[in-house]
Amino acid sequence: MKSPDILREVAENLKLTIERLQKVKVLGEKKKKRAINLLNEASENFLILSGEVERDNIEMAEFLRKKSVEIKNNTSDRAIERIGEKEYLKSIEKMNLYSKTAFYDFKPTKLKELKRAYRAFIYGMALYFVLAGLSTRPELAITALILAIPAILSMLSLQRRGYTGLMLAYAVSPIPIIQSAMLVRMFYSVVTNPEMIKKAAEVLGKSESFIVAYSWGVILLSFIDFALLTYGIYSLTKHRHAFL
Repeated sequence: MKSPDILREVAENLKLTIERLQKVKVLGEKKKKRAINLLNEASENFLILSGEVERDNIEMAEFLRKKSVEIKNNTSDRAIERIGEKEYLKSIEKMNLYSKTAFYDFKPTKLKELKRAYRAFIYGMALYFVLAGLSTRPELAITALILAIPAILSMLSLQRRGYTGLMLAYAVSPIPIIQSAMLVRMFYSVVTNPEMIKKAAEVLGKSESFIVAYSWGVILLSFIDFALLTYGIYSLTKHRHAFL
């Protein structure tokens, strides 16, 4: 495989960049120190990855080498003044981010873990919309309608490993998680109270056995939904460096 050698070259380019950066005078000491720390971390990440490559992704490796050479060539007082301090520091931040996301481009096992987290979130959100319809409470259905568009956008962006999708997932998931717990409590209070079962049967025009079975079904689905969403969000957070 060629990728490991290229990734080691990327790590070496970033080490050489640090040596050049230490001689730069146009950056303040605080900014320079932060840039050096980011480059050090990126270099270490690429060096570690070079020994863990599972898939020979030459195209991505060449892209990373090109970026590392650009940063190295731009590390001088004259070059930084030409491209601008802000753009130069941004390029280093991006390189640091690439050093973390690259693990998912060269290690299919990491990508499988990410897809598992993504599926858990999708299934959890899909089940939430089903539960909103089964809950018999109109306010839950209205909330689900409000969350529908950001939830769909989140799913689409997550599939492309977009950082916006991760932020949307954080935004939309708390309400479904809380509501699934609420549904468990609400329907459990029904199945444990004969009077409520009788009253619900009369209002809905159904048998008491149907009300009990329906309630236990919603409780079970709510438990599953709670588990899927909490696991999905936890796992997406664990793999947050996969998103750009």
